[in-house]
Amino acid sequence: MALEGFWSDYSIEPKRKFRWVLSFRGIPQWILKRVTKPNFTVETTEHSFINYKFYYPGRVSWEEVSLTLADPVYPDASATMMQLVRDMGYVMPHNFLNDGGQRDGKVVTISKQSAVQALGGAMYLQQMDAEGDLIEEWKLYNPFITGVSFDELDYESDDLLNLELTVRYDWAELQNVGNVFQKRVDRTAQTSARALGQ
Repeated sequence: MALEGFWSDYSIEPKRKFRWVLSFRGIPQWILKRVTKPNFTVETTEHSFINYKFYYPGRVSWEEVSLTLADPVYPDASATMMQLVRDMGYVMPHNFLNDGGQRDGKVVTISKQSAVQALGGAMYLQQMDAEGDLIEEWKLYNPFITGVSFDELDYESDDLLNLELTVRYDWAELQNVGNVFQKRVDRTAQTSARALGQ
């Protein structure tokens, strides 16, 4: 297919921003409004020689993802966030000396294990085509919450309340792209064959 025919070919469609779902523990998919996709940077080391500079690639660093959630009355997203933080191992100061702050006589604090388990161990960001077929799936490994913003109240606004959530993870993997691409090629071939009466 010629390059200039790309946008005129009705069987080819670009990826769309609104066709996605995100899954992780404690949050229903329908309250999610916006999410940033995983991004990474490659760190570099600089070497100077006389009046020249040379650069060498180093570690890959994955950036945090940001999520925007609606905050319905039920299920209460704000209460869910607070429960997730408690599941991470955080204990309110006024409960420190009570049963909530100790287990078997030992002080409870946040750990990576409990923080990751609070979100179910992984997050899945899936993108679909118009027929509901999966075209992209990002798996975020070892995610945990690093920030929550509970929006603001305003007498002059009719807007819905939102939550802003920031999540850190160790790395992300893009999955299933090859298989979905082959399905799309096969489906396009079948459509073309039907159109030609084959």
